[in-house]
Amino acid sequence: MHAIAQIPFLAQLATPEEILQHQYEFLSYGLTAAWVVLAVYVLMMVARERKLKREIASLRAMLEERQK
Repeated sequence: MHAIAQIPFLAQLATPEEILQHQYEFLSYGLTAAWVVLAVYVLMMVARERKLKREIASLRAMLEERQK
């Protein structure tokens, strides 16, 4: 308990259960942030894929037009 007393915000918590609850709270914040970052990344990749598909379709149309 001596090491915990050196950390001011943890020293104010009374029981080990409260300390554990506090740590789980930070863990949940971190996991939430990780999922948000992952979701944003996936959405960016989906948008980029759609843009590339439109560009490929446009280039194919230009090639077909040029071959005629």
